[in-house]
Amino acid sequence: MNKKFLILFNSLRFRSFSFLRYVFFKKRRIRIKTEATKYFYNLPAIEFDNWAESLDKKLFLEMKKFQITFQDYEKLFDFSQLGGARGLDQFGALYFFTRIVKPKLILETGVANGYSSFSFLSAMNMNKFGKLISNDLPPLDIKKEKWKFIGQMVPNEFQENWTLHLGSDRNNLKKLCKNNNFELAHFDSDKTSSGKMFCINTLLKHNEINPIILIDNCADDFFWKSLNVSNYHKVIFEQSNKRFGALIYSDSISEYHL
Repeated sequence: MNKKFLILFNSLRFRSFSFLRYVFFKKRRIRIKTEATKYFYNLPAIEFDNWAESLDKKLFLEMKKFQITFQDYEKLFDFSQLGGARGLDQFGALYFFTRIVKPKLILETGVANGYSSFSFLSAMNMNKFGKLISNDLPPLDIKKEKWKFIGQMVPNEFQENWTLHLGSDRNNLKKLCKNNNFELAHFDSDKTSSGKMFCINTLLKHNEINPIILIDNCADDFFWKSLNVSNYHKVIFEQSNKRFGALIYSDSISEYHL
């Protein structure tokens, strides 16, 4: 099947047309990302490893051990089918947050090969409780038979604590958030500013508690500059020269030494 036709076919299947922005506004998107990256990386940031070690040295050392395990484990897989960026230190951060927060429910958008899913589930395995609910829009340029590689890093022993939904955030997230209360969330799906805001607003509208929200791709546009969530404190963490954003409920700031 022609690649362009495949993208259109899958877009209709999932009722997701965000790719059009990348096709028709590619030059503008690249220019904005260059400017936004410079802006985001000039903002004050907290060095994650220093913060984690000061908060809980025992869990920090456990995280470092997990990172080594992660590095060995990922060698078992063929990632050429889906692609997906790898970021060992950031996945260590996801592990640490799960261990320190000890959530009963985690929401994740953006799965790909399952790097982050494996990190969350590994930490919940150490907590001895918790479930992960993930939503992923398969790459629009791959055939259905390759969808089986989505979340391939999640081992069989973790499957009972993991639920994977396929589809766009705009089609699936409202239902997921209405039926669950999440204590921790990680958004790494729609890269657009409106897409990230949709995820945040949908979660907070339906959640009855105040979750910690971790956000990737904050340097893709000026999303972080315009982000303003009532009663939440914005924090930028940095690991190995890579940054991600976090929204921490204001009443919890002192608890996490921020």
